[in-house]
Amino acid sequence: MEASTDEIYLAWAMISIGVGIAAAGGVGLALPLGHRLAVVLALVLGAGVGIASWFALMLMSGFESPEQGSRSFLIASVLGLFAVVGGLVALVRRSRAA
Repeated sequence: MEASTDEIYLAWAMISIGVGIAAAGGVGLALPLGHRLAVVLALVLGAGVGIASWFALMLMSGFESPEQGSRSFLIASVLGLFAVVGGLVALVRRSRAA
């Protein structure tokens, strides 16, 4: 059984979301006790970037093709992952400086 393009896009999108969540959890474990809850802000940042970019991409394509929706979701998930990683880097730098 061969996976369709939509299924592959969605699988990679969910992988990138899972990697972002796991990275936030790992960084949270490594941070000092007073800074751990701040990883939630990195996750919120990633979710916001992902949702905004997903709908921006869907608006640009005109909501026409189901495959375009899956592709847009994948791109938005990767952008959200980059936002989470960037937020975590800033958080680690800030916690080390304090």
